[in-house]
Amino acid sequence: MVTHMAIISSIGTSVPRHRFSQSEAKQFISQYTNESLQKYLAVFDQAAIDTRYFAADREWLHSENKLSDRHQLWFEEGLNLAQEAVENCLGNYDQSLEIDAIISVTSTGILTPSFDAHLINELQLSSSIKRMPMFGLGCAGGAIGLARAYDYLKAHPDESLLLVCCELASTAFHPRDLTKKDIVGAAIFSDGAAAVLLLGANHDLVKQSEGCTVQINTTDSKLLPDSLDVMGWDVKDDGFHVVFSQKIPRLVNSFWAPQVQEFLERNNLTQNDLNFVVAHPGGKKIIEQLEDIIPDLLKLDTAKSVLRQFGNMSSPTVLFVLQSYINQELKQGDKGLLTALGPGFSSEILLLEVI
Repeated sequence: MVTHMAIISSIGTSVPRHRFSQSEAKQFISQYTNESLQKYLAVFDQAAIDTRYFAADREWLHSENKLSDRHQLWFEEGLNLAQEAVENCLGNYDQSLEIDAIISVTSTGILTPSFDAHLINELQLSSSIKRMPMFGLGCAGGAIGLARAYDYLKAHPDESLLLVCCELASTAFHPRDLTKKDIVGAAIFSDGAAAVLLLGANHDLVKQSEGCTVQINTTDSKLLPDSLDVMGWDVKDDGFHVVFSQKIPRLVNSFWAPQVQEFLERNNLTQNDLNFVVAHPGGKKIIEQLEDIIPDLLKLDTAKSVLRQFGNMSSPTVLFVLQSYINQELKQGDKGLLTALGPGFSSEILLLEVI
């Protein structure tokens, strides 16, 4: 057994109350789409998504919101959503459980103090908790948060760490300033939050645990040089506007695949040694590219299911996929990858094992 590791002890998720079917979302967007952009509405039908959830209601989405309005929505709804995810994560633990460190991840809300400080107060966590807020990681944020949690717990094997990811893509919706990329974004992105409790190898709860659980054995980070324009935000007076390139799916093959091969070789593994892949479902085309690279054995059904039910929630999405996998029957000794791509252009890979 790997001695330097992090145990994934519990995961909690939450979505906001406003539910849109994909057909409802398409109809909503069509009101603001001029004749030259109408053809791009087909992306709603091709996205392999059935439903999504948003913190903003229809009236808010119809409005011309200022940056301050968008900030207020994140402050009120985002924090509530993050708190609900944490409560769902920690609900089965004794209230005496002390959280030693917290990593908070978002790319859609700018708060100072950062949103982990608000959660610490609301949840009455330890005033001595170590804080690591992260911003700007986009869709890779959930995987990067797990990887940095692993790094921390290697150095502090007696401690616990809470990872919280929260994104409100609806705060970046601009109905009266639509471009092609905005329509694509409106067809796939959504809101959600997830929290993960991770434990160091020597934590008391690890010794008390029964049954199978999942541990992180090692991680790998990769940044593609000169690719800052592939994915991110364009910041204007009225808030964030989405930036993403059509070449993202192609980068799965040219950028991600070599990283995976090198990662497996470094850990004396081959694709045949993998039993599962927990992938961030950035979109239908990205999933198809991943399946082409790792065929047959790993059809990414769990990632597809999360995309269909929730859309792309950015950083929390891979944690929804991980939760869904863990809720299935685990087989001791199974090994798998957790992977996500994000702005930078970046890739994070983690080696998981069921113990």
